[in-house]
Amino acid sequence: MFRPDPRVGDRQYACGKKRCQRQRRAKTQSSWRSRNPSYQSGYRLKKRSAAAEAGGDPPLRPPPELALFPWDIARAEFGFARADLVTYLAVLVIRLAQDAKDQRSAKRRLSMQGYSSTGKDP
Repeated sequence: MFRPDPRVGDRQYACGKKRCQRQRRAKTQSSWRSRNPSYQSGYRLKKRSAAAEAGGDPPLRPPPELALFPWDIARAEFGFARADLVTYLAVLVIRLAQDAKDQRSAKRRLSMQGYSSTGKDP
């Protein structure tokens, strides 16, 4: 049970132990991340772009499904930041399509086994 230090009184609202501070920090960070879900991906894209333009990190590698796309031309035309953003969006689209495909095949397997997709028996 948390009891404030008598010298501090009502102004102390958190325990001073390391374990309590770690828990409070984790809760605060989790809350911030849930309110700002796109921050981390935007931060990574900006950081990679700056490093790539300075000759550091190579640009994002596109997924194998997009190997035929001329990424070198895209980077030359759009710049590293926009080409990385296009790569990032392409990966998201591929993941969404794969998830939809997996859901359809799961429903198909269930219906072949005699179960309906609504979860009710036929």
